[in-house]
Amino acid sequence: MKRRILVIDDEDSIRFAFKEILNYGGYEVDTAGEYNEALSLISEKEFDLIFTDLNLNDRSGIDILRQVRKKRLDCPVVIITGSPSSYTAVEAFQLGVFDYISKPIEAEKILHIADMALNK
Repeated sequence: MKRRILVIDDEDSIRFAFKEILNYGGYEVDTAGEYNEALSLISEKEFDLIFTDLNLNDRSGIDILRQVRKKRLDCPVVIITGSPSSYTAVEAFQLGVFDYISKPIEAEKILHIADMALNK
């Protein structure tokens, strides 16, 4: 059975790229462009891993991480960001993020992180 990954990013091109890369890696991938869409998907399906952008139009990847923890989902979350800061990194790690990585991200690194998170 294929592992299911959710990719949350408000940029279409990022969602498309992640989906293509992760599909190539043998994963089943769902995408969401904003917070509420992501929460709906999280409520409807079980995910083995979530990649979320830090800065979403309406909320943040930290908010997604909080919801995953609140629902007690056993699902690693990886936050990706184009503007990393020590403040958000510390907050994310305190909430139990699996990894916090800066954009741009090479395809090999995306697949490596997915593999590490799913085999922890």
